[in-house]
Amino acid sequence: MKKLLIVYPHWPPSNLAGVHRSRLIANFSKEFGWDVTVLTVHESQYEETLDPDLCKLVAPHVDVVKTDAWGVSKLLGRRLIGDIGIRGWFHLRKRMLALLQSKDFDFVWIPIPSWYTSLLGRVAWRKHGVPFGIDYIDPWVYQLTQYEKPFSRPWFARQVALILEPIAIRKAALISGVSAEYYEPALLRNFRHNHRPVTIEMPYGFDPRDHEVELENPALPFSISDGDFILYAGAFLPHSEAFMATLFRAVQTLDSLGKWPPNLVFRFVGVGSRPGKSISQLAKEAGVGHLVHEHPERRPFLVIQHLLRRATFNVIVGSTEPHYTASKTFQCLLAGKPIFAVFHAESSAMQFLIESDAAGFAVAWTQANNDQLEENMVQKLEDMLGGQSWCPNLGALDNHSSKNSARILFEAIERILL
Repeated sequence: MKKLLIVYPHWPPSNLAGVHRSRLIANFSKEFGWDVTVLTVHESQYEETLDPDLCKLVAPHVDVVKTDAWGVSKLLGRRLIGDIGIRGWFHLRKRMLALLQSKDFDFVWIPIPSWYTSLLGRVAWRKHGVPFGIDYIDPWVYQLTQYEKPFSRPWFARQVALILEPIAIRKAALISGVSAEYYEPALLRNFRHNHRPVTIEMPYGFDPRDHEVELENPALPFSISDGDFILYAGAFLPHSEAFMATLFRAVQTLDSLGKWPPNLVFRFVGVGSRPGKSISQLAKEAGVGHLVHEHPERRPFLVIQHLLRRATFNVIVGSTEPHYTASKTFQCLLAGKPIFAVFHAESSAMQFLIESDAAGFAVAWTQANNDQLEENMVQKLEDMLGGQSWCPNLGALDNHSSKNSARILFEAIERILL
């Protein structure tokens, strides 16, 4: 069997979303004739809350090698350097070179973020001649929001990205990503068209087996016996504030007309914190604070799956950026509950809903129809509350499964190795 080394500093029991990118590829590797070793940082160095139950979702054939990392740097009590990719960089480098020396690996694949581990691919190629690929889970150089001012921490991070990204990717044999729009700007900045690496796009996808694991006594952020709820799970995105504010205005319209069920509330779970207004602030400004409950702390993956299956409806609020792709779309579809969604019309997440006949309560936004956004949301919410039929065809999503993403990746690597 050919051998792939995945270098990614987070791994179960880390509860960060990026963990599932490596996990899902590694889980399906055997089916495509590959042995996978995952090189990661030991969980004792993680800052996030650990989720031991996630280890139940890792296939037994996956070989995992863990390294140490430096502790979090602080100055005057404030967190200075916490990024695990920086703290674990030299430890990962040392162990990676030892693995490449002792085992005959055919390829190195590095998902990002963390951004800084991408620089290890060049090391593997220079020291041992092993080709490597960089996988864009998110864009490295991204458009700052109105809250991220010049000389702020995000601004400085972007300047560093503009310097380091070319160093990291110019010798890559493969550039992959959950969406082509995530990596295409990097290619335009750093490669002449006739000297580009192989490129592939592949979503996180989904593994139905993830929904077969049921927790006996999950620690929930609220009691599901309190009444009906609409669930939003995941981060509050930088470029989704306009959508969120409009959603709350649409709900207020229905509530003022007596068309909103008084016992139906929104539950926003794991939204985290961000510059600008919070979910609760936006809801209060729209006059629906009494219908919106915010639970900002991240929750374990299997707890979220549990809540998705028990919600009355699920909601996904995307981004005004066309390249946004929501991996949570698949998890919501597998949960089997009607989905209210708003996406940029060109978002791949919107296409997933359309392909699976699940877009009945989805709003497709463009700049041209922005003035009708609230009206469109009101109509879709009314349709959903009125019990309009929602019967998705999950079989239509087979081409977007995690298994198919693994196939795309391994086939691309094999073409490179010919």
